[in-house]
Amino acid sequence: MTPADVTTKVSDVINRVLTDTGRAAREFRSADTLTGTIGLDSLDLAVLVVGLEQSLGVDPFRSGAAPVATFGQLVDLYVATLDQAEGSSE
Repeated sequence: MTPADVTTKVSDVINRVLTDTGRAAREFRSADTLTGTIGLDSLDLAVLVVGLEQSLGVDPFRSGAAPVATFGQLVDLYVATLDQAEGSSE
């Protein structure tokens, strides 16, 4: 999966969290903060992680990944986790 694919999937899942709670979908920039400019709370973050695991098939936080603050960091974390998972399955 390419980084662009991961970015799209992460964006889609965040927008699903937003719209499911009555907020508008939007586009994200790398520097957007999850709890600041995007406006996710702790429950939203939990739902986001579950949604990302369903969409991408991995949960880097279960393996001990450090928390991330921005959209870009979240995408990078999932790209790295997927790269590592693909590398270990070869």
